[in-house]
Amino acid sequence: MQHDLCLVIGGSGFVGQHLVQQLLAAGYTVRVFDRQPLYALPVEFILGDLRDRSAVQRACAGVGTVFHSASMVDWRAGNREVLYAINVQGTRHVIDACCAQPGTRLIYTSSIDVVFDGSPIRAGDERLPYARRHLDDYGQTKMLAEQAVLAAHGQNGLTTCALRLAGVYGPGDVYRLPTIVAMARQGRMLRIGDGRARFNHVYVENAAHAHLCAAERLGTGSPLAGKPYFIIDHPAHNFFDFVESFPRAMGLPTAQRAIPFPIAYILAILMEGWAQLRRSRAIALTRYIVTSTCRDFYFNGSNAARDLAYTPPISEREAFQRTLAWLQADTSG
Repeated sequence: MQHDLCLVIGGSGFVGQHLVQQLLAAGYTVRVFDRQPLYALPVEFILGDLRDRSAVQRACAGVGTVFHSASMVDWRAGNREVLYAINVQGTRHVIDACCAQPGTRLIYTSSIDVVFDGSPIRAGDERLPYARRHLDDYGQTKMLAEQAVLAAHGQNGLTTCALRLAGVYGPGDVYRLPTIVAMARQGRMLRIGDGRARFNHVYVENAAHAHLCAAERLGTGSPLAGKPYFIIDHPAHNFFDFVESFPRAMGLPTAQRAIPFPIAYILAILMEGWAQLRRSRAIALTRYIVTSTCRDFYFNGSNAARDLAYTPPISEREAFQRTLAWLQADTSG
């Protein structure tokens, strides 16, 4: 990747901020497009929404490499229209804007959820088919967006690839670990399943680094053009063993009891049905949450290592220490 202008769509978000920081450290000129302002970084910032086609076109104008890391993340029911508008239609706006100028590179931040239907996945690789039926609208919309990005490869010289991130964690996390710590402080920790299922996480700085690796190697004749890649870093662990290691290191109580998988799954069905009847999105348990944490859901990252030359720069131990320090500082304020 030449040192041309890079656009990070979603640059104010979790992965996006780390990606922006790494691009700046590598000497790239960076433009950010997001609904939330990004402060204290030397970037050109454009305030806008993916649903606004003209705003997306302005953001992409003159850009050589586009990192599309923005999406609405929501595993609960009841928000299908907004998820589709942002994750699918918004991505089509990005594709159209990239195709309007020849030779653009587009790296899409995808998710392991695109292949997950609730069935166990053990050391899965890119030969896995897309899920025929997702357990939530988020996975469905991420799949449709990824398919659109990869199908657009070759249009007016556009080159594309998709990075399927495992469960991202680290400083700036707003989805998992702060909630886990809050539950531990309240003594509300609860495990699901028998503790044998394994799940992949990826440290956020490693995830951002994978994007730079992809951009540097993405071109018309490169092996990754038009392809998806699973991005993991360290060995898979049981989901609850992994997330509980943080409150435990903070001296907080962890779960003392567990709900068996069959009971949790039935409860999830009932809660989803009750939420739909009440038209409520306040739901503690979903089929996705139960199956993704109680069944094997982990991947093989050898293709990313081969084609992207992706090697996680942050070790598992260092990733834990950095995340723990951030959690301690964040929850002490």
